Amino acid sequence: MYEVYVGLMIACMSIMVLLSIGMIIIVSLQSGQQANLGAITGAAESFFGKNKAKTMDAKFKRITIFISIAMLIVSILFFVFYLLKNAL
Repeated sequence: MYEVYVGLMIACMSIMVLLSIGMIIIVSLQSGQQANLGAITGAAESFFGKNKAKTMDAKFKRITIFISIAMLIVSILFFVFYLLKNAL
């Protein structure tokens, strides 16, 4: 049973690394609240470009929230597997 918990802990660590890389990418693609950094996402200065940037920012915000919740859940699972491994 010890090996199972170690395997699950390794899986949690791997998922955490992938989620962290995804979080870095998504946050770097978001435009700033105060500065106009929309050029990273390809937003133009026209009306349609500004609307596109707003919808992309909304999508990026939802993805960021999803990734952060997933990171929280994976962290809690890792801690539970760690406690179960040490209880044996």
